[in-house]
Amino acid sequence: MKKNFLTKVMTLVLAATMALTPVTASAAEKTVVTSKEYHSVRVDCYDEETEVFDGNRLYDYVASLNGCYQPNGYKIYTALDNKTVTFKKTGNYAVIVGGKTAKKDQGSFKFVAPKTGTYKFTFSTKNNVAGGQISINQLDNTVKGNTKAKYMVFKVHYTCGSKVLKKDGTLYITDDPKYTAYFPTGKSVLSRYENHYSSAMTNVSGSIKLKKGQFVFFTGRDSGAAYDESDDAAYNFTGFDVSITKTK
Repeated sequence: MKKNFLTKVMTLVLAATMALTPVTASAAEKTVVTSKEYHSVRVDCYDEETEVFDGNRLYDYVASLNGCYQPNGYKIYTALDNKTVTFKKTGNYAVIVGGKTAKKDQGSFKFVAPKTGTYKFTFSTKNNVAGGQISINQLDNTVKGNTKAKYMVFKVHYTCGSKVLKKDGTLYITDDPKYTAYFPTGKSVLSRYENHYSSAMTNVSGSIKLKKGQFVFFTGRDSGAAYDESDDAAYNFTGFDVSITKTK
């Protein structure tokens, strides 16, 4: 009897203690950022009276989004000033790229296969908080650390006048088919459309076989961020979502 009584007392004490102790879901609450919030801050960085755009303010805001989440549940990773973020697990990721100078107005991500198998990659920009029109290259010669990357070829539909490209390793993705994505080069929009393929694709998928430790490497840059732009025309932040799954 005494043992049962003591057990009941201890149970009641424990229950009371738990009721009085605050419960937190995690060490840090998830901060969710929407596209509307992002674009609101972006607009606020422009002073209509002085007609000056505060790129540094926008840069600091974008940098602060690292570790936040999108409404679709994707965690945000910022790859700014031509830096690289590395993923070693399959999953869903949101990446934002861009920088303070023309040369560094981009960013990369590297995926290292945790196991040997076939991996599927799906890229899109529609639900990315900073999504727009983006060019995503492989083996970009302005980026270090990608020379041993495995190269992927995707089924695409790019057009250049009457020409149609159906397979390519460079991704041109837009959040709205009305506004096509293209390779960011040349000083005028017209020259880009005349000399390069453009795309109305909103998502692109492809698969590749990788051995454990092998990797793929992608560099994203806003379609409007010309490589020969002046540094004060940088701060062309944009983003993409990538879903990585192991299919075999």
